[in-house]
Amino acid sequence: MRNLGFTLLEALMVLALLAVLLTLAAPSLQGLRQKHQMQSQAEQLQSSLMLARTEALRRQQRVTLCVRDSAGGAGPTCATAGTWGQGWVAFVDGNDNARREATESVLQVQQVLPAWMTLQGNATVDRYISYGPQGRSQSITGAFQAGTLTLCGTGQAHVWRVVINAVGKPRLEKADRMDQANC
Repeated sequence: MRNLGFTLLEALMVLALLAVLLTLAAPSLQGLRQKHQMQSQAEQLQSSLMLARTEALRRQQRVTLCVRDSAGGAGPTCATAGTWGQGWVAFVDGNDNARREATESVLQVQQVLPAWMTLQGNATVDRYISYGPQGRSQSITGAFQAGTLTLCGTGQAHVWRVVINAVGKPRLEKADRMDQANC
């Protein structure tokens, strides 16, 4: 009578072969994971901007998204230096100064982005994006505020841009990395 099944040696050889194949596939899976994580962060930023715009319309007062101060302290505050990669804070800006005071309500806090990602805004949106009661983006002086936030990742072929038009509507764009000088 013949035994059906595998010997221990055959099973170990199959496991060793699978381990080698998985080791070869792991770097490509890491790149794929980072690609999707980068897209997710870009979508999160767009979502935060839409939240700020919607809340400004709903509350009929200014709502601001600012670069988060990574030092922390007594609640989330706006940074005076650094980039959007430090995270951001969405808050009801009761005194229209684009700086969060202790008495102003926080709507959302985004944590620091992974170290392999950078997120920078151009000159008009390098520190804050603010929405007035009509849902339009505007600076603290009242002028319209339009700009682009660019998300780059180490080793990634593409970048993500969140473009804010003159009326404050954010849109998401994917672009070749070669097109971006600020990455």
